[in-house]
Amino acid sequence: MDKLKYSMIYTIIGILLSVATLLTSTEFIAFNMSNYKSSFQKYNISSKTGIDKENLEYVVKDLLSYLQDEKDVLDTVTVIKGEERVVFGERERLHMVDVKELFMKGWTIRNTSITILGLLVLFVIVKDQLWKRDLSKSLFYTGIGNILFVGIFLLLLYFDFSKYFTYFHQIFFNNDLWILNPNTEILIQMVPEGFFYDTAVKIISLFISSISIIGSVGYILYRNKAIYKANYK
Repeated sequence: MDKLKYSMIYTIIGILLSVATLLTSTEFIAFNMSNYKSSFQKYNISSKTGIDKENLEYVVKDLLSYLQDEKDVLDTVTVIKGEERVVFGERERLHMVDVKELFMKGWTIRNTSITILGLLVLFVIVKDQLWKRDLSKSLFYTGIGNILFVGIFLLLLYFDFSKYFTYFHQIFFNNDLWILNPNTEILIQMVPEGFFYDTAVKIISLFISSISIIGSVGYILYRNKAIYKANYK
């Protein structure tokens, strides 16, 4: 019974670690200005929006401040095609309300996962005499499992990103506010689908790199004879 109990706990540790790492990777890329600056140049955003580079950066910083809950209202004003005006229309602002809520939930899940993860690790350290071996093995399997799963997911995105991008919105949003007009609405002009594909690849790459390090550490510790023998003392 104890073996089954600890097996379940180590599985939960692996899941929580995966969730925390994925959401942290998402936050790091989503709020990294360099990600947006490279997109502006790659997709010629200034030409499409009528907003110069300096003002584009200002708009993104203001938008990210809103999404990070540093301001209550998305009321960004900038110069567009030589005229100072409010950047985002009502539909865009309402969609950003939903996006902000999604990020807030993500942070709550990430922080809760880290807290529970810490408590479970403390529990096995105290209760499981073989915790060094079992925890390192859990880290290794977590790394391997995620690399295989995410590798398959990355292939799916590569072959048909639009389909899975649509699925994402249908799953996480209960309205169609995310369907914007690229001819009239600045938000979709500023961050086109190509931007989201690039961002998804960066998030997945960072996640795989991080989880690979975790898995490698687990493997090294598991194979360490001194630690392995210490488990039986």
